[in-house]
Formats: sequence, C-alpha cells, structure tokens
Amino acid sequence: MLKNVLDYLDISVEKYPDKTAVADQNNSYTYTELQDKAKRAGAGLLSVTQPHMAVPVYMDKSCVTLAAFMGVVMTGNFYVLLEPAHPAERIHSILDTLQADIIVTNRKNEKKAAKLEFTGNIVYIEDLLEAQVTDEDRKKLSDIKANALDIDPLYAIFTSGSTGVPKGVVVNHRSVIDFIECFTDIFGITDKDVIGNQAPFDFDVSVKDIYSSLKCGATLQIIPKSMFSFPTRLLDYLDDN
Repeated sequence: MLKNVLDYLDISVEKYPDKTAVADQNNSYTYTELQDKAKRAGAGLLSVTQPHMAVPVYMDKSCVTLAAFMGVVMTGNFYVLLEPAHPAERIHSILDTLQADIIVTNRKNEKKAAKLEFTGNIVYIEDLLEAQVTDEDRKKLSDIKANALDIDPLYAIFTSGSTGVPKGVVVNHRSVIDFIECFTDIFGITDKDVIGNQAPFDFDVSVKDIYSSLKCGATLQIIPKSMFSFPTRLLDYLDDN
C-alpha cells in the first residue's frame, strides 16, 4: 500500500524516465530530471531542517517550484506555497502561524523576500539545485522515507482571510493518496494525458493537477497566468501544448 506521495514519483520515474513530467513557459523536466532536482533540493535542505517542519516556498509556480515541493517532502517536511504577489501582511501572518524558521525562494524574488524582514534562514533554490547529492545524503533521504507515516503532513494551505486572519489547513499524505486514487480512476487519467494547470499552487485545486500527473505518468503543463486575460491566446496555447 502506498504511504507517501513520493511513491508516485518513484513509480513514474521507473516507467517513464524520459517522459516530460512538468513544463512551463520557460522550462521542462522529464521524470528523471524532476526526481534528480528534488533530490538535490532535499539534500541541500537536510542541514537546515528537521522532519515535520513547515517549509514555506516563496516562489511563483513553475517547474522549479514543483521540484522544491518534492525536495521538501523528501526531507520529511511539509511545504507551504507563499505567493509573492500577495501583500506582506498576509505573508507575515502565515509565517507567524507556521512559526517558520526557513523560507525557500529564488533569486527573482530576492528583493521581495528581503522586504519581509524574515528573521529566519532564507535559502535560494538555485543554490539547492547546485548541491551535490552524496551517498550519505541518499541514505538519509532513504531512511526518512522508510520511516515516514502516511499520516505525516504533506502540505498546508491558507484560506483567503476575507473574514479575518488567514487560517491554515494541513493535509497529510494519506488524504491525498486516497483522493487521487479515486480521482484518476473516475476521470480515466493516464500517461497519455497532458493536464493543463490553471489553479495557483497555494490553492487546493492544484493538488488534482500535480498528483494526478505524478501518479499516472501524465505531463503537467503549467499555463502562464497572463494567458487568462487573453482568451484567444489561451486557446492557442492549449492547442499548441
């Protein structure tokens, strides 16, 4: 019985190593590349995290962001997407709730991250992806996964906060696995599908896109946010991809 969403990634890497796992407007990763980058991110995070920590990811959605998510999960932690376009007050509220002492971001958002006046550790995904994965790192990551429970937290999302302070909801591996097993069966999703992702990564609808793809060996195509202001361009993009 599956107990960790990383099992989906492992199985798809074995079945479809050279198939495109995820693509955005600027980049794409095969399943092998996605796993490799996730391992690099995970190895780099080992020295600055302990299992079951909240690891906020302060980045726009992209292939790299998905690799960061999987890297966080490999360390036995849970990820929380922080949308850089959101007001600083909302980000501060979420960070306070999480009691986070680390943020993963990218150089593109370096100045925005600095303005958060975050007192913890700011880690850049570019540095993580340059990390060399040693045999010791591989063993640590393997041991973490082997000792994981299906009720361990996978991610947290926060409400819009329209009625007050944003409230966090933590979702575990078992909930996602049980849902995705049914969801992909009901909708007949297979490795032949290309799933267009529109939902933001801090919104739970995106879970259907991400984990249906990983489970079935489908391709996740991240649709640029700008396309949704121009319907004709969007239709062309969907047709092309």
